[in-house]
Amino acid sequence: MIADLGRNYDAAIADAILRGLEAKLDVLEDILKRSVATINIAPKLLYGMAAGQNYRSYYKAFRADMRPIAERQYHIRRSMVDAAVHPEYGEEILNAALSPDGRGLTNYGPITLHLLEISISDRASVMRENAFDFFERNDLGKNIEEEPGWRSVWTDRHKLGVAHLIPTMTSATAIQDIPNHILFSGAARSDDRYIEVHIYGELSWQTLSGVILERSLTEPNEQDDWEFGRQKLTHRGVTVIDRVNP
Repeated sequence: MIADLGRNYDAAIADAILRGLEAKLDVLEDILKRSVATINIAPKLLYGMAAGQNYRSYYKAFRADMRPIAERQYHIRRSMVDAAVHPEYGEEILNAALSPDGRGLTNYGPITLHLLEISISDRASVMRENAFDFFERNDLGKNIEEEPGWRSVWTDRHKLGVAHLIPTMTSATAIQDIPNHILFSGAARSDDRYIEVHIYGELSWQTLSGVILERSLTEPNEQDDWEFGRQKLTHRGVTVIDRVNP
């Protein structure tokens, strides 16, 4: 896998040089090296983490009555994708997004969690895109093997990102738009584009480096959950930012 990733990375660098994109390549690689893993959640889950409850995978949370089952077609599809992408250990995987600047995917929840690198670096892998898109790209419903070189360990995320994203850039790509190539949060989940991080195991509040409220909360119970989480985590030294009511 490492050799295949290296081949894709080297090809992307050669392509960037051929097309005169060296400056954009340097910016992209620097941003990717400093990128963080983020997960977006609802206020109820923040309350649970602040109260000492671990954040668990979809399957574990469902079995523990911590979350409802997804719509039937999505539940079945998720099971198919995880069985192909994470054979034998899919139920242990948490899905996160690689963020260039701390922004999250707010279609998945109004609160963005920033994960401490030291808490995930030895149990996280990175995939070029959302696992559902990866499943379709490689036709894993029929094929046993995927195209090699499109996953990486955490410390090689910059190589994966360069290999994946350089082909999407042109001379017209503005430097300030490069972060949006890494993570784009659209009007709906189907519009989101991002590099996915897969984390093995559970997360506690101690794994958090920051928490950001990125979208307004209209329900009183959600506001209460947010306030409880904000106070508890701030007291414990976690950076908490309210971008709605700064």
